[in-house]
Amino acid sequence: MNKYVTAEAIQRYAVVSKDSAAIHIDNEAATRAGYKRPIAHGMYIMGLAQSLYLADHPKQWITEYDMKFQKPLLVDTFAIFDFKSSDCNIEVTVTAETGDVIASGSFSVKELEQ
Repeated sequence: MNKYVTAEAIQRYAVVSKDSAAIHIDNEAATRAGYKRPIAHGMYIMGLAQSLYLADHPKQWITEYDMKFQKPLLVDTFAIFDFKSSDCNIEVTVTAETGDVIASGSFSVKELEQ
C-alpha cells in the first residue's frame, strides 16, 4: 500500500503532536542536519501504518505494537507499507520510494467483539 507523505501532512502532525523540531518542518534546518529536505516524524510513520492496516481490517483492534526505524523518510515522498499476517501478529515493513527500508515492526491484533 502506497502513501504519499506531504510536507503539509507533516506540518499538521507537528502541530497536533507538539513536536515542531525544525528538521521536520524547515528546509534549512533539515539541510544543516544532512537531509535533502525535512523528514517525517517516526511516530507519524508508525501511526500511519496502524491507520492504513485498520482501514483494511475494520473488525480488528491493535493491542500491541513495536517498530524500529532504520532511516529517515523525506517529506514529499511515497512510503510503501507492506503487511504480512500470521494469526494475530502483523509484520509491517515501510519502504521509501527509493527502495530504502525506513522502518519495520509488528502489531498484535484482536477481533473486535460484536
